Amino acid sequence: MLIPGAPQDDDLLELHARTLAASVPEGTVWLDAHTHIGQNDPDGVTCTRAELLAGLDRAGHAGAVVFPTHEPDGYAAFNAAVRADAAASGGRLRTLVRVDPGHPDAVEEARAGLEAGAVGVKLHPRSDAFGLPHPTVDALGDLLGEWGVRSGRDPILLFHAGRGIPALGPSAVALAERHPNVRLILAHTGVSDLGLVAEPASRLPNLCFDTSWWQVDDMLQMYATIPPGQIHYASDMPYGGGVFASLALMRCAVQAGHGPDVVAAMAGAQLQRVLDGEPPLDLGPAPGEAVLADDRPLIARLASRRAISYLGIASLGSFHGGPVEEPLSLARLACATDTGDPVLALVDALCERAQERIAAAGPTPEPVGEQARPHLPGHAPGIAALLAAGIVAGTPRAGA
Repeated sequence: MLIPGAPQDDDLLELHARTLAASVPEGTVWLDAHTHIGQNDPDGVTCTRAELLAGLDRAGHAGAVVFPTHEPDGYAAFNAAVRADAAASGGRLRTLVRVDPGHPDAVEEARAGLEAGAVGVKLHPRSDAFGLPHPTVDALGDLLGEWGVRSGRDPILLFHAGRGIPALGPSAVALAERHPNVRLILAHTGVSDLGLVAEPASRLPNLCFDTSWWQVDDMLQMYATIPPGQIHYASDMPYGGGVFASLALMRCAVQAGHGPDVVAAMAGAQLQRVLDGEPPLDLGPAPGEAVLADDRPLIARLASRRAISYLGIASLGSFHGGPVEEPLSLARLACATDTGDPVLALVDALCERAQERIAAAGPTPEPVGEQARPHLPGHAPGIAALLAAGIVAGTPRAGA
């Protein structure tokens, strides 16, 4: 069985346990807002129900919202298959119905999914090749708004808002304004739109974001400018793993100044209320400039910024199967100061562990069968330590 995140995130388990104890109340329930099951995505990534549940177990997480991976031949049969997986999960999985707005039956397919128990709709502008505004997306918003009134629950409309698409901003805001009982979630920290939607999000409590991303500055901008009650924990499994994703949430939220109860709400309590049809919690405004807090010596602060830059280059190289040794080495050199800073020491140790994993793996082989996944983005040798190094470098307030 190929468990999302494993074995790369073995390198994070000790740090994750320390961070968990310091950042959230004991017994915090984690619910993942963004996971996939499927076997036919053209990118080669697959995931079964058993693998997804094992990924949740590995991170100590209770449950997840799940939907199909990209299905080039249409989603109807695969939405039904994911619903069957959820029914067999012992209540741990809830489904979104995934539709392609370019398909003539998209609205009826969404309606059928909602009637069969889905809690909302997932849309992917990149893989399904559409943009906003789009008349079918408007019709789906109308359907969800009506469904919310009938069911007494706020349905979810989850958009891919990561790489490979133009900004969704004005159209996403218009949808949220028109349908205040639809919880519109921009995935991947809304990286396509962060500079455009902070002000609207401050006045639209149904304009939300999930945390399934990796670049620390993007994540910190989200935590600084979006009210915490509108941020939902997400891993993007099987593309990512729950150990890294939850570590990133906790460290970035602490860096933004959020206390344990607020972090616990982002981790799962807020999503649980949405799924249960309860009013979302008001967790206060976005913290703003508190995210920049760093009382370390100037040389340590600058060293962290240098390390983040090199680690971003290394991460992108790793995602695309390219060489990463040079930027990793430069990141370690950036950490070499005479300050004795423990955060920089931890960044350096994570970089060293990534180097060890990469060296042990040797040249990237041609993917064959089950060996394909570890060499796809999110599963490359050393990737968990590499990504965590960037998160740690940008979150000194969370300590070492």
